[in-house]
Amino acid sequence: MIMDRNAVLIITFVFAIAFPVGMMIWWKRRTGESIWSFAAGALCFVLFAMVLENLMHQVCLGSRNAVSSKILASPVLYTLYAAFAAGIFEETGRLFGFKVLLRKNNKNSCAVAYGIGHGGMEVILILGVSYLTMLLAAGGVKIGTAEATAQILANAQSITFATAGIAMFERISAMMIHIGLSMLVYTAARNRKQIWLYPVAILLHALVDAPAAMYQYRAITSLAVVEGCSFVIAVICLVLGRIVLYRNNTR
Repeated sequence: MIMDRNAVLIITFVFAIAFPVGMMIWWKRRTGESIWSFAAGALCFVLFAMVLENLMHQVCLGSRNAVSSKILASPVLYTLYAAFAAGIFEETGRLFGFKVLLRKNNKNSCAVAYGIGHGGMEVILILGVSYLTMLLAAGGVKIGTAEATAQILANAQSITFATAGIAMFERISAMMIHIGLSMLVYTAARNRKQIWLYPVAILLHALVDAPAAMYQYRAITSLAVVEGCSFVIAVICLVLGRIVLYRNNTR
């Protein structure tokens, strides 16, 4: 059983690195897109989602006040907060990336590259780092305090082929979502008449995150339902993004 569990941890960690890197190599070879387009997506994810959004969470949820109490006490408010916080910060980061960091790049391939960079960094930081930490703890490495290490080991022991498979499937869906939304926001950034696509991207992003927020609050108890909803929305985002991108920008 230990070998099986460790094998699952290793396979999932390798996937978390190989999947985004493989996507980047494939798209760069196919289009010749600049590495900077991928890097801009990764950078904006870290800045807007990991830093700025987390700062807001610390203010709104981390401290005990009237606002945080109301949000945490209501499944509706918690779902709306969690979903729209992610949507607003990540899509604003996307708009910033295309308007500022990639303002001179007007190729369709830039939108996809940004999405791969954004989604790829998310895979590495959320899935890769998590499974690497569990691997190290399972190998006898102390991670932080004794209590923290014990919790990590407990998490590692709960991992199965099924749970790891769901985690990898979730990251594939997330990559599709990020590429699709990147195509929408890229079009909004390059065409003033299409700026309305930016709030549409926020709404779609919030729609994606709403089931996950409800699952965290235990308003939804089936992980399969959450992942099924995410995959359906991922397909919609990807198809819609491609249609919008190639109808509005033929370069």
